[in-house]
Amino acid sequence: MSSRHHNKKRNTGVVYELLLRRVSSCLIEGDKKKAQLCLDIISRHFRPGTELYKEFRLFNALANSNVSGSPVAAVIITEAKDAARRANRDQLELEKGRLISEINRKLGADFYDTHFDRYRDYATIQTLLNDWRTVNSPLERVISYETRLVESMIAPRRQEPVAAQSSNPEVNSLVVNIMTEKLNRKFSSSMTEEQRSIVRDYIFSPPGSDQTKLRESMRSVKDKAVQDLSDYLSRERNEYIMERAGEVRRRLEELSFDVIDDDAVVRFLTASKLSQEIREGEA
Repeated sequence: MSSRHHNKKRNTGVVYELLLRRVSSCLIEGDKKKAQLCLDIISRHFRPGTELYKEFRLFNALANSNVSGSPVAAVIITEAKDAARRANRDQLELEKGRLISEINRKLGADFYDTHFDRYRDYATIQTLLNDWRTVNSPLERVISYETRLVESMIAPRRQEPVAAQSSNPEVNSLVVNIMTEKLNRKFSSSMTEEQRSIVRDYIFSPPGSDQTKLRESMRSVKDKAVQDLSDYLSRERNEYIMERAGEVRRRLEELSFDVIDDDAVVRFLTASKLSQEIREGEA
């Protein structure tokens, strides 16, 4: 089955991408009412706990993972198969039908006409998700599409993918693997237990959930980093180093918990790393 004959209306990744693009274009055009309409559709239909939300998080993880080689990709695909097969197919199709109906009524038939570069990849992923859930799916197509997906996952990306976040048991192990790998590449080749704890708390506390434990961990990291740097400054006599370190301390003191996203997590991981390096330097 070619991407030309793929039903994009029932492709979770495609619909979500098109909704986001419509939001962006409406904001650029100054049509805040239409932008809010699209955001309301996303909020209503991709609600945590729904089958559509679960499929979107799984879809997003497969679409945005970028791994070092085929063996890692194969492990991720194996986990994805298990997650896909646990879906409530009847409920998922019902939720997709409701989403399509609302888009048709409120956004019109031309909503699906927008083209984007990764459409072939998205068609591949949705076809695989459908085939993995179906008994006696065409084996030749499954093998071909899984090979295509592996190639996409190991291909160099022009930009860093946005990590998926999920609190759903169906995708936790997959998302943890992807998120940890991303942060390992971006932040460090190895993490301390404190740093791994921050990553775990972040993954299992997505926006909208209770992030109290994560905020407490970040506050502890911030306080410790400020104290360690202050102790370091009290012993340092080099004026240039003192000036630079003083600026770092001011930035640490300004660290905020208002918005917790990938960038915020990396900033707090960096603060934790700073404390680690100061303490190791004293050992």
